[in-house]
Amino acid sequence: MLTFSEEQWRAVQTGDTTDFVIAVADQFLAKRADMASQPGRAAVIARMLAAYTYAIRIGFRSTPHIVHLMYLAADAPGIHDDPLVDAYLRKPGATPEQRFDEVIAVMDKKLEGEQ
Repeated sequence: MLTFSEEQWRAVQTGDTTDFVIAVADQFLAKRADMASQPGRAAVIARMLAAYTYAIRIGFRSTPHIVHLMYLAADAPGIHDDPLVDAYLRKPGATPEQRFDEVIAVMDKKLEGEQ
């Protein structure tokens, strides 16, 4: 049977996370060629990694929600670090995913009104 030390297991998990973030970033960039040149692939990956790390830290469990936050962070770097957004997503009474759905609904409604 194969066994890992704690350090080896963390390395495997980190590699899986990195591979996941890179795959999502590449999927995003395939749809958004404009972002490939400016700010560039490395910047998009960094933004998405920060969003992924944040999502896991506050308790996101839904992969689609995590990916959606990563996509949003590619366009709006650090949105999850905004004190109002962070406080709302962490607010008791609902899951972070439910709160995120509400934030997205408000943003969609606002964008709808601007068109």
